[in-house]
Amino acid sequence: MKAEWNDAPDYVRRRPRKGAITWLIPGLIGTAIMLAALQMVSSAFLKGTAQGIADKRIQPKPAPVAEITRAEPAATKDWDKVVEEVAARGATPKPQSSQPKAVTSEQPPKQTVFNDKNYVPQGATNIVPATRVIPEPAVTTPSRQKEIVVVGKESRISDFCPGGEGSIERRNCKANVNLSTRN
Repeated sequence: MKAEWNDAPDYVRRRPRKGAITWLIPGLIGTAIMLAALQMVSSAFLKGTAQGIADKRIQPKPAPVAEITRAEPAATKDWDKVVEEVAARGATPKPQSSQPKAVTSEQPPKQTVFNDKNYVPQGATNIVPATRVIPEPAVTTPSRQKEIVVVGKESRISDFCPGGEGSIERRNCKANVNLSTRN
């Protein structure tokens, strides 16, 4: 049976137009549910993986190499006394002799405990000696007269060719000059 659209009832003829909002709301709800599910699954997976990696990486702590103790409080030290002791010992390094020291095969034992009782000051390494030798001025002899050389443009035979700059006559003249001495 054939029918015209005009003959159809109103509820069939009306097609409600679906806008962007009708598709947007369900899409956002579905996206939010999917992201929440993925987050839960990935956190559960990573928790087990990270815990397994952490268990494999735990190693026993190594024994301490040196024992470190706190120094005495600074208020108990008499700094004037410390300065006088260092000055009495002569903290400035002595100039080295011209003879090289013999190399010893024994090395001192390695220090493993560091505190104020076993501290040995070594003195400064970047000291400039207090006595400086002032060099005597060198005696200069009066110099002889100097030869003066003037540097200029060398004149060549080819510079005296007739004709204007770039002319055929000038080019031919320059080409023929000193043909016998050229390489």
